[in-house]
Amino acid sequence: MARSEQEIEKLLEQMEELKAQLAIEKTARTAAESMAHALAEFGSNNEEHATGKTLRVKACANPTERDVKKQIWKEIEFPLYAYKIDVPPAFNPLSTNGREYYIGGTYEFTERGLADIKARVAQCWQHEKNIHGDNPNAYRRQREDRA
Repeated sequence: MARSEQEIEKLLEQMEELKAQLAIEKTARTAAESMAHALAEFGSNNEEHATGKTLRVKACANPTERDVKKQIWKEIEFPLYAYKIDVPPAFNPLSTNGREYYIGGTYEFTERGLADIKARVAQCWQHEKNIHGDNPNAYRRQREDRA
């Protein structure tokens, strides 16, 4: 009996050490994710930034198979990217697949979703340019700058 109690104590000590290591790794990961979001939100340019997170999705390895019982499913991981939505005010919110994305918001996208949303943002800006020309302030009242 004394032998099993010693083993239990040893296992409990190992468990505490592993919990401490996990807490350190979790803190580091959270810091990296928050930095990626901050870069995406306050960066000087509007580029995507990797968050370090992944999205797991089940995908069919043989989609041409008609028999459902013979289909093979695999789990695939996609990396996520943080991207800040910056569109003209007329397009707020930008809606895709039933989800709304608001101006100035930073959202996470997979590679495919990021390509889609960046194309939509570019189309919004192109449409705005076609309507208002190159000057984004064309229809605003001129302000007198006072010193």
